[in-house]
Amino acid sequence: MKTSKIVVSSKGSGMAAALDEVEAFSKEMGFDKRSTLRARLLAEETMSMVRAIVEDFEADFWVESTEGCSCEMHLLAVAELDYKKRQDLIDASTEHRNEASVGIMGKVKDFIEGCMFYLGSGRTEPLGDYHLTGCVSYEEIQMWSLQQYRLCLEQGQYEGDDADELLDELEKSLVANIADDVRVSVQDNKVEMVIRKNF
Repeated sequence: MKTSKIVVSSKGSGMAAALDEVEAFSKEMGFDKRSTLRARLLAEETMSMVRAIVEDFEADFWVESTEGCSCEMHLLAVAELDYKKRQDLIDASTEHRNEASVGIMGKVKDFIEGCMFYLGSGRTEPLGDYHLTGCVSYEEIQMWSLQQYRLCLEQGQYEGDDADELLDELEKSLVANIADDVRVSVQDNKVEMVIRKNF
């Protein structure tokens, strides 16, 4: 099953309709009341995350069930980035990274901005905060997975000193605790976020 696509924006338009669509999808799928509430909560968090990550956007939102997952929420946006502004910010930082990025969504924001800059700037090597734990590349597509990120931290594959602190951040993240996986992919100026949860 797949819902129709609803256009949502950072200004809030379409979001109420998208949440209604999630509830209708949940009922159609036969989710119990608790699962329906969790699906709605995930949709609300998805909207909030993207509003925090991309200041001005319009995106297609839809929910579907696949063979491997009973509930996948998709948010597909076209994001415009000023590459020169990004470079100026990076150059101004001694560490060449955004010190203000906190929590899972801060890291996802860094990933999106960093790899969009990398893909659009003609650079031959990633810079600063572009390459996150849990990030993989497929030629011109960059992808980050919460599930892979968690696995890397738990198995000690993260090279930094603050792995315990990052695991603690995961425990406090509402989305990380409810969703089975969050996948963010960037290709050219298209950003897609997929929240997966098997109910």
